[in-house]
Order: sequence, then structure tokens, then C-alpha cells
Amino acid sequence: MDGTIYLGKNLIDGALECFSYLNKNNIDYVFFTNNSSHDLEFYYNKIKSFGIKCDLKKNFYSSTEVTIAHLKNKNIKDIYVIGNKSLKAKFEKHFNLIKEYKKDLYPEAVVCGFSTELVYQELKDASLYLQTRDIDFIATNGDYRCPIEDGLYIPDCGGMIEWLRLCTNKKATVMGKPNPEIIDYLASTFNVKKEEVLVIGDRLYTDILVGINAKVDTVCVLSGESSLEDVKKYEYQPTYILDSIKSLPDLLK
Repeated sequence: MDGTIYLGKNLIDGALECFSYLNKNNIDYVFFTNNSSHDLEFYYNKIKSFGIKCDLKKNFYSSTEVTIAHLKNKNIKDIYVIGNKSLKAKFEKHFNLIKEYKKDLYPEAVVCGFSTELVYQELKDASLYLQTRDIDFIATNGDYRCPIEDGLYIPDCGGMIEWLRLCTNKKATVMGKPNPEIIDYLASTFNVKKEEVLVIGDRLYTDILVGINAKVDTVCVLSGESSLEDVKKYEYQPTYILDSIKSLPDLLK
């Protein structure tokens, strides 16, 4: 969403008209975020405040839900989590959260999410578990930076898992974009064929790559992280390039 529909607190020009067009033409849409530092209610309230028609249960999905489903499929129950209080609260509804490193505690996985409340002790505890246990290392997302206002960025989850990798030699399995399971899940949920799916985003190595991995069409918008030069240099090319989501209705027509 950030960089594609809005930048920080500012709605991108033409976004409101774009979603009005989608609604008038009965085109379903999903707001998918890799950002696990907020719950879906946060994004629902933000999108709704811009005047965009949306439903919390139908139109929103995140890397957190993908991660929870993955852990449940593996029958994992005890986990150590790096993340904001809201993320930990969501995981606590489904799993037993181990709060600190102790030699006699045995989590089945270390889970890392984008944390704006990060403290060094969390990284230390996670690194000790990863070094002393043969357990899964899961990340909600691998984004290196998160766009904010004025064309600036703040560090994201990708840097946190890279820090842990360099310390422990353990590489995280990333559950959010560009994992193609997300597209398969959403296509099934909306009962559409993959050739009817279009992925739109501003970030090449997550938004565009998830579409390419899932073998669906993609649109890279130049309103967020990626410039036209970035796109030209990238190994994988989007199906379409637009200056912003404002031009999407014309493309769909």
C-alpha cells in the first residue's frame, strides 16, 4: 500500500478515482502488505479514512496471516517472536510465546517481523536460540526499507533478519512477498483464475517478484521506491510500468 496507494499520510493523486472505477466495474481488489508492525485494523482504518470503499475481512491480507498459516501447517506451537506488541498479541492467539532465552526452553521456531519497537535483547535472544537449537527461522517479510513521507525510508524487517543471518549463519524463510503462495491463496479465496490476477506495487523485489513467481501479470508504479532506472536494471521485468495508480483505469480499459 505505502508507495502505491499513499505515501505516509498522503493519498497518491488519482487513487480515490481509481478505486471508484474498480467498484463501478465490479473488479475485486485486495490490499496486501508485507508490513507486520501493524494489525489489519490499522490499515483498514487508514484506507477507509481516505474515502476508499473497503471491507476488513474481504479486502485486507498481510504477511502475518501467511506466517500464521505456515506455522499451523507445520504444527508448530512454541515460538520466539521479534516484533511489535500488536504482532506478538496476534501470534499469542494461536501459539505459545516464549518471552526470553533460557537454556531449558525449547521454541520450535524463531519468527521475525518488522519491529519499530525493537530492543537489542530480542536480537540477542533470537540469535542464541538459532545457534543452540535446530529450529525454523521464519520472517514475515524481507523488505530492507519502508517508505515514509518526503521520499524517505526507515529500516524494515530485511535488515533485522540479515543481522541475525550474519551472526548465526541461519537464513530466514520469508513468508510475505515474493512468496507466490500468497497469490495462490488469494486466487482461491476469490475463486478466480491466475490469468485474471494483476499485482500492482512499487517495489521490484517484493511486489513485482511475487507476481512473477506466481506467473501472473504485474504493474510497477513509479510513485514509491522504484525509479524507471531501477526497473530497467532489474533482472525481472514487470508486464506494465505506470507513473502511478492514477493511470490504472486507462490500462484496464
